Amino acid sequence: MKRIIRNGLLLCAFCAVLSSVSSCQEKKEAAVAGDTPEVVAKSATVATGEELLIVAHVTVKPEFEAEVIEAFQAVVSETRKEPGNISYNLYQDINDPLKFTFVEEWKSQEAIQSHSASEHFQTFAKAIDGKADLDVSTLKQTF
Repeated sequence: MKRIIRNGLLLCAFCAVLSSVSSCQEKKEAAVAGDTPEVVAKSATVATGEELLIVAHVTVKPEFEAEVIEAFQAVVSETRKEPGNISYNLYQDINDPLKFTFVEEWKSQEAIQSHSASEHFQTFAKAIDGKADLDVSTLKQTF
């Protein structure tokens, strides 16, 4: 009986360690990505049916690459702090380093409008104007 209890306690301790490691790994990944605990907590948002997804394909003109990438970094960092933002990620094409894709998830159309009017987004829009080609889609989940 003592052996069963001891094995059960060891199993509980092992599970606690695994849970802790998983949690630590998630926090580490978030920290590496530059996310604050508040940003990580937003990922647990409950869906309301008003959420919208924006997918923006951006092709940067070669002569402006460094300048536009700097603007990307600034807008991503600030946008992730917005209360209406669920997620805001930027991906770079592995076959064409001048092609980027923003994948943004927003709580509502109002959140998108607030983002579009924000100072950091307006600064971003001016910084990339004429330096990249854009193709933007706003999507609503249907199923």
